[in-house]
Amino acid sequence: MFVIYFLVGFILLYYGADFLVRGSSSIAVSFGVKKVVVGLTIVALGTSMPEFVVSFFAALDRIDGISVGNIVGSNLANILLVLGIATVIRPIDIKPRIFAVEIPVLLLITSLFVFFCHDGNLVAYEGIILFIIFIIYMSFIIANRHVQQITNVEIQHLDTNHRIKNVLLTILGLAGLVVGGQLTIKGAVGLAHVLGISEIVIGLTVVALGTSLPELFTSAVAVIKKEDEISLGNIIGSNLFNTAFVLGLVPIFYPLKIDARIISFDNYFMLGMTILLALFLIVGKRMSRLEGFLLLGLYAFYMLNLGFHFI
Repeated sequence: MFVIYFLVGFILLYYGADFLVRGSSSIAVSFGVKKVVVGLTIVALGTSMPEFVVSFFAALDRIDGISVGNIVGSNLANILLVLGIATVIRPIDIKPRIFAVEIPVLLLITSLFVFFCHDGNLVAYEGIILFIIFIIYMSFIIANRHVQQITNVEIQHLDTNHRIKNVLLTILGLAGLVVGGQLTIKGAVGLAHVLGISEIVIGLTVVALGTSLPELFTSAVAVIKKEDEISLGNIIGSNLFNTAFVLGLVPIFYPLKIDARIISFDNYFMLGMTILLALFLIVGKRMSRLEGFLLLGLYAFYMLNLGFHFI
């Protein structure tokens, strides 16, 4: 039964986010909002909505292991698994100037998050700092960047002629996210109890993988279509949103307890992989299949370490 809750929850999260993005984006464009702005705000936030909903409801139920583990695990899955698969499908060309803003901001907020977690708590004022950085970042890129290249591909194919339909899509999307988030948490907690493992491990693995599916699909499609900036921008943007938006907003309402395992290993591993990604983007003009296989190998090591505690 818990597996059914889990699977139905993920399906609702996926389609809920998709309906919300399509409906609200179409409404915004029909009222004259530029597609570039919609892509950077509604569409970009939409791919992080599954993480936000799961983390918010988990925090509401005081299941902090899933709330925090979901974000840390999702960030790792985005860099190592999603980017690894995308690069193995086809080597990705890198234009360092495009990430002159995103990479420094991602390194800053990841480092801040690791620092804030060191005392075992993520409290309101720390969340506010992360969220303020997120707002400043969003304001800057909307005002100053040639951002068409990092908007989601489907932003160009919106149905702006049927507002009632789009309102219904938006409502259905929100309902799907709410119900899906609750079912996912119920299934995750049940699975943890049945399997005899901690909620933090479930959050770092199964929940994180499920909430990273939108990023995986978007990046894989973008690579196949040779839209390398979209593929990389999707991953970097998702991690930035997860850390600054989700883990910035949630502790403002519900301060989070940070598991000792997260503090001692997972956070530092996430920071290390973020630095590795930055090095790949800065040093080379292309990410090769060899680097893709390296990322996948590091993800396999991480997953094995969760089970066997090498470190």
